[in-house]
Amino acid sequence: MSAMSPDPNRTLRRLAWTGVVLTVGLITLGGVVRITGSGMGCGDHWPLCDGQWFPPLDLPTAIEISHRWVAALVSLMVIAIGVEAWRHHRAEPRLRNPALLGVLLLVIQVLLGAVTVKLELPPSVVIVHLANAMLLLAAILVTALRAGASDTGPLPPAERHRDHALVLATGLGAFAVILLGAHVANLNAGWVCKGFPLCQGFGLAPPPVPLGPLHWTHRVLAYAFLGLVVLLSIRISRRRDEAAAALRSSANALVGLVVLQIVVAATMVLLGLPTALRAAHLLMGALVWTAAVILVFRSGRTSRVLEADEADRTAPAFAGVAGADERDGADRTIGHTMASPPSPGLFRDLVTLTKPRIISLLLVTTIAPMFITDAGLPSLRLVLLVLVGGYLMAGGANAINMWFDRDIDTRMSRTRLRPIASGRISPAAGLVFGTGLGAIAFWIFYRYVNPLSAWLALGGLLFYVLIYTMWLKRTTTQNIVIGGAAGAFPPLVGWAAVTGRLDLAALYLFAIIFYWTPPHFWALALIKQGEYARAGVPMMPVVRGERRTKVEMLLYTLFLLPLTVMPAFFGAMGMIYLVAATLLGLRLLWYCVQLLRETGVTPTAWRMYKYSLLYLFLLFAAMGVDRAVPWGKAERAVPFQLDRAEEPVALPTH
Repeated sequence: MSAMSPDPNRTLRRLAWTGVVLTVGLITLGGVVRITGSGMGCGDHWPLCDGQWFPPLDLPTAIEISHRWVAALVSLMVIAIGVEAWRHHRAEPRLRNPALLGVLLLVIQVLLGAVTVKLELPPSVVIVHLANAMLLLAAILVTALRAGASDTGPLPPAERHRDHALVLATGLGAFAVILLGAHVANLNAGWVCKGFPLCQGFGLAPPPVPLGPLHWTHRVLAYAFLGLVVLLSIRISRRRDEAAAALRSSANALVGLVVLQIVVAATMVLLGLPTALRAAHLLMGALVWTAAVILVFRSGRTSRVLEADEADRTAPAFAGVAGADERDGADRTIGHTMASPPSPGLFRDLVTLTKPRIISLLLVTTIAPMFITDAGLPSLRLVLLVLVGGYLMAGGANAINMWFDRDIDTRMSRTRLRPIASGRISPAAGLVFGTGLGAIAFWIFYRYVNPLSAWLALGGLLFYVLIYTMWLKRTTTQNIVIGGAAGAFPPLVGWAAVTGRLDLAALYLFAIIFYWTPPHFWALALIKQGEYARAGVPMMPVVRGERRTKVEMLLYTLFLLPLTVMPAFFGAMGMIYLVAATLLGLRLLWYCVQLLRETGVTPTAWRMYKYSLLYLFLLFAAMGVDRAVPWGKAERAVPFQLDRAEEPVALPTH
């Protein structure tokens, strides 16, 4: 295989993507400034804070000056993007122009920031400030996308995707809804609509109070925008041309983010507008805008990309990765061959759609947190309700996953006998079955447990289906890293079922599963990389190679192990848990080191995959046992929390 020529756009692309991430973070931090009322934390001084670069810090000052320092970092990054584009891509307008536009928008943004402070935060200027920030984000994002695209420029209108006008309307709709929502927040109008889905539940009239019509209009436009993106997704999914295939993942991602945004909004309203969820609402808005810009970009360029795709239509995906097909022989050496297709009954097929083996581990991570909260032991009735609701919700998500992945399931030995892929159950029936299970589970949680647990369980389903399955799985090597958050929802559900709130400790359990997921799943990806390559799924070993995958597995494990033992040092867990977490973690680390020392796909990968399942089960079981054992309780000063306060640490409220 000949050496690849260096990518002339690599530096610009990396700078631009870093700028995108920083700008999204800055927009979110700006929202925190507004939500917490910290905008005047530095007085009317600018750029200094109370006339100093490093003033004494109270909370409002710390938030405002943090926003300014992050803004300075973003400014340096945007300038670096502009310099790189001018120095090395001056003759390429498609790269030079958006980069220089970003520099111009940055200058405007800095001036608007100064005016905003000097005029003491007038709502109109704050909205213009946010609008310009969104345009700046779009300019940096387009620079990053163009630096990574293989086409030479936008298509003429006659050659663009036939739904390009609808895509543009969707992008404009996202911009309008976000700005209107920001105006609602700036005027503190969030408090006038405390119902859901509309201000007065299902009542159609706006509340007869000042600012009521403003918030009501924002709600109505948000639902109209959801209908628009769903319509766009349906139109694209119904078409079978190659241009539609290239846009499908972007459209599905946008639908998923909009639905998650509404879920966050609903939870925020029902919980009384806590600060953390208001910030998350703005973050989701920035991500929706990002997805809309990506969709518009791809809509104007799909045809040229397809010229290259058409030539390789029958070739294995990622055929350029050295040895991708040859590595498939590792599947046979480890002994994973499929038997001849069985003929199970309908009931067994329906159970198979729910993936019961996977759900068993999810239920452990759901139930164990119920026994380690500060609310005491849960009742048997509550545990059974969470078990049933959790199984149905996870089963519904898995069934929808099989419906969407039926095309690639037929190309992989471990999935080709699934009920939908094999044709034993029709795709429509599988989708209805999965959706029905999710709806029943939501009703069980909402009616018999509590609303927060219901929304969290639904959020896990939507994240798994819309964000991981429909977007990340087929588009990025980080699919498991980001998508792993879906598997980290169960501890939140169990914790909320008992306490009715989300403590920092629950988020800590979320983080444990988040860091556990990459080494766990990449072990399987090492074994099945040949099948993933043929199916067109960009798993880490297929795209980045085995060595890179093993190194990242080791790094995530090194993050995971200190995370798991820290509760014992905080006094939240006792000696039983500390010993278990240490021994279990050292064994997992040994597998990672052993994998890194070995060349190729060896039986160690399969052993590590199986052990990682046992590891998570025993780790969460150790939490419950440690809490239940009577001796040693004196060592634990407080229930499972992340600080030493006597009261549980809930998410802050405004």
